[in-house]
Amino acid sequence: MFLKEKRLEKGKSQREMAKAIGTDGPLYSKFENYKCLPVPVMMDKLTKVLDCDVRDIYADSEVYYRKTRKRASASTGYKLTVILPPEAKEFLQYALKECGYKDITYWVWRCYERLQKEYEYKKKASSQPTTDKTIPYIKG
Repeated sequence: MFLKEKRLEKGKSQREMAKAIGTDGPLYSKFENYKCLPVPVMMDKLTKVLDCDVRDIYADSEVYYRKTRKRASASTGYKLTVILPPEAKEFLQYALKECGYKDITYWVWRCYERLQKEYEYKKKASSQPTTDKTIPYIKG
């Protein structure tokens, strides 16, 4: 509970702080009087303006630290968007679990693997002279 002290160290008024973090005076006053906490974007601005860490302003018991997830960069994966009929959502929710798939991503991944196997089989079959062009179902 050192927000006011940090602000005074920097020689700023509540109004100046409010403007610096993109809010108004009354809301900033609530932050300083510990009536509410700033949203993460404002908290980042607040710590930059005061040149301090969140822990310098608030006690650990007062602030919830959210673990940040690394976002997958565009080069690490292929995002796929499909349009399915409305009933597909409900069906997929129970059918995937019933069939042993963890989630829809895992199911799509397995479909991709099966398609790869099927493609390799077709490619191999087309390079060999044969009269039988049927492709067996490859379970995988």
